Amino acid sequence: MENMIAQFKHEVNNATEETFHSSVCSFLNLWNYEYGSFEHLPNEIHHLLHISQYDILTVDHE
Repeated sequence: MENMIAQFKHEVNNATEETFHSSVCSFLNLWNYEYGSFEHLPNEIHHLLHISQYDILTVDHE
């Protein structure tokens, strides 16, 4: 988990607008695959995602 978060933070820090959105999408897909939900997503990642166009974390999943 720590390595995945560090890699994501590195990617978004060096990203352009186009690559930022691609990095977010890839990270969310990988996180969901590895952990099955976004329940345990660290707060620092929530912050990065809130500045993106992805509202996947605010949508209720049934």
